[in-house]
Amino acid sequence: MGAGCFSVKASRDLLSLALLMTLRARDVMQANVLAVSPDMTLAALEDFFMSKRISGAPVIERGVLVGIISRSDIVRSLSLERSLSGLIDDSLTSPEEAPAAVRLPAHLEPELAARTVRDAMVADLVTVSPDTPVAEVASLLHTHHIHRVLVTEGKAVRGVISTLDLVHLIAKGALREPQRSG
Repeated sequence: MGAGCFSVKASRDLLSLALLMTLRARDVMQANVLAVSPDMTLAALEDFFMSKRISGAPVIERGVLVGIISRSDIVRSLSLERSLSGLIDDSLTSPEEAPAAVRLPAHLEPELAARTVRDAMVADLVTVSPDTPVAEVASLLHTHHIHRVLVTEGKAVRGVISTLDLVHLIAKGALREPQRSG
């Protein structure tokens, strides 16, 4: 090959690297975000999650983002994380591929009915702007040990990016790291 020629593999690697560096939160976020109220009971939240086949949602109070809640937060709030970890599915499956949702045991329903989203939500939010590079989003998810980050513009929630969204990009080859020759 001449000095100015690239192999197909090298060209693909450069394209992957360029795509990774140019992808922004707005390019990968899920824009149709379902939100919940902080006054919703955890029992109602569990039903909501089951019916919508989601595992987390932003918490909005009078139009203001005040937190985020996930099925894992419900478990933590009940101090049953170890015993229920096998029952709670906060996994990396899309709604289309997810197995039938697993309902919490019936004996927990009174506890869930007595607590609200406000009792279990995470108020210390990690958010990004629509212009945040996807590589930075991935770093935030990893650093903070979280599975989703909200995309906000001013005080408005514009979308959500989950670890699943990044896994989909990798599976499609959009976030492939260039092969190192050696």
